[in-house]
Amino acid sequence: MCGRYTQKLKADDLVAAMSARDETGGGVAESYNVAPTSTMPIVVAEPPEAGGGPGGAAGGDAGGPSGDDLSGREPAGRVLRLATWGLVPSWAKDRAIGAKMINARAETVATKPAFRAAFAARRCLVPATGFYEWFHPGGGSRRGQPFYIYPAGHPAGEGVLAFAGLYEVWRKGDVPLVTFTILTTGAAEGLAFLHDRSPVILPAAAWDRWIDPAADPAALAPLLRPAPVGVLAAHPVGAAVGNVRNKDPRLTDPVDLDPTVADAVELAGGPAVAAADLVAGGDVAHRRAGSARARPAGAAVDLSLFELDPTEQ
Repeated sequence: MCGRYTQKLKADDLVAAMSARDETGGGVAESYNVAPTSTMPIVVAEPPEAGGGPGGAAGGDAGGPSGDDLSGREPAGRVLRLATWGLVPSWAKDRAIGAKMINARAETVATKPAFRAAFAARRCLVPATGFYEWFHPGGGSRRGQPFYIYPAGHPAGEGVLAFAGLYEVWRKGDVPLVTFTILTTGAAEGLAFLHDRSPVILPAAAWDRWIDPAADPAALAPLLRPAPVGVLAAHPVGAAVGNVRNKDPRLTDPVDLDPTVADAVELAGGPAVAAADLVAGGDVAHRRAGSARARPAGAAVDLSLFELDPTEQ
């Protein structure tokens, strides 16, 4: 699943990274601990009519299928707008249902009543610089050791990922509420030790196809796959990220692990991570350096394969 993520880019940098026009009205902010119900930027297709939805949000039905024959046309532009994390279906009686709709399973998104309408016509990109997942030694439901997962080529988490998302507009309140969900699929290569699900990460070559409201949803299935080896890296971080009120940039800093936890991670198939030197008077700086050296950089693979649209291979 994906229950926490980061968006570390300033507005101008995010607009450039996503090649999108900014309609957030200055609402883009860096966040090191994005939690459900947060208002965050998403990227949608440029609507046919100028101006788009109201108030800088992904409002209205702008960008929906027109029914025209759009084959052979140039891809629509991209627009950066704001939405609340946790999809509220248009037919829902209460917006509170959104707290249970932060993720949609790729395997059932086309048929599940809460998501099928949005999957057919309201797909979006959710920009992120990384996400968090928790390791549970021996399984169990108690919150375990958090890990930060980020683009393998960007240890500082400054690269951008595009999660496959859906958005909806709920009109039963005083004002239209725009919400989104993040699609998940099987665990990304190398991350199964953390969880059996990971967010769907779309290669840049597929961004326009995904958000195009005229695209055939059935043809998008090949995109809903786990990220291959070499795309993501991970390192352990401190427990402070577990509290949604904590927003400090240091949340993504690597930490050393208790030797028992470090051994459990490796036994579960995770990367080798540095264990804390528990000898009295141990050099903290030296231990921190050990953690940095132990960060997995991903296997040496040709990542250009991930940049190709798999439907064209």
